[in-house]
Amino acid sequence: MIDVIILRSVFGKVGQKYFIQPCPNPRTGRFADCVKTIDANGDMILSESDKEEQKNGLVYFIPINEIFVIEDGHKLDCTDVVDKCIWEAIQYSDIIAKDRDERDEYGNLVIDGDQRKYGTAELYIERPGELTKARVSKKQLVFKAQEYIYNDSETDRIKKCQVLGRDLRNAYSADVLDYMISIAEKEPNRIIDMYEDDNWKMHLFILEAIERGIIKRSEGIYRYDDKMLGGSIEATITLLRDIRYKAILDSIKRETYTEYLPKNEIEEMEKSQTNGIPHFDNITPKDEVKTSKKKN
Repeated sequence: MIDVIILRSVFGKVGQKYFIQPCPNPRTGRFADCVKTIDANGDMILSESDKEEQKNGLVYFIPINEIFVIEDGHKLDCTDVVDKCIWEAIQYSDIIAKDRDERDEYGNLVIDGDQRKYGTAELYIERPGELTKARVSKKQLVFKAQEYIYNDSETDRIKKCQVLGRDLRNAYSADVLDYMISIAEKEPNRIIDMYEDDNWKMHLFILEAIERGIIKRSEGIYRYDDKMLGGSIEATITLLRDIRYKAILDSIKRETYTEYLPKNEIEEMEKSQTNGIPHFDNITPKDEVKTSKKKN
């Protein structure tokens, strides 16, 4: 458990008061052990051992009908017996979010809600140590991403920019570097993931196949000849990585990178592409045309 918990209101320091009673754990339906039921007189029902431990300051008990008044900035020190008990009693209140951006099981923000309605929570937990830790962690990730970029070759940086969504093949090297650094500062994990696996190479290959017209997009679907590959580049990559479609992948590679094929394969490919075109076979290349002299 975090030592210090600060409850913040989404409305800030405006004097808004929240009245919260002990809440059961939604999973078990049980209250915290420090929350006790009351008798007809409103007194907590405690065993003799409970009374003795509370008297000695070892534990603290809260009546089930206790009302806590919370305002923005309310601080609970969980190393303190009383504060720890108060937090255990109210932590499952539906008006308290675990953090400012917590989402429910449906993916909706518990504070801001969705387009149809606001969320139920108005308070959220601020953990001072966690905020500092998160900032330091982010800086470490940014440093790691930038290190990858600086150690990369200019050629590969340009290729990676294409995968990131920016064609900088004709840009200055400084612009390429600046673009990648800006991504690293905002989304360091995106850069790190790119350098630590080879998925970007397959992504680049698909982009080049699209650019050369080998893979085409029609009606929202990427296609190769009459074969549907996927509705997105990510889906296309997933399909082509499947060993069952290796023949299709190899065929796309041959057509995309014809400059690396042996001459006989290029001629065979041209032959298959021109097969059936009327009169094409009757066209003689210029260097094979023989000139003849007229006989007088």
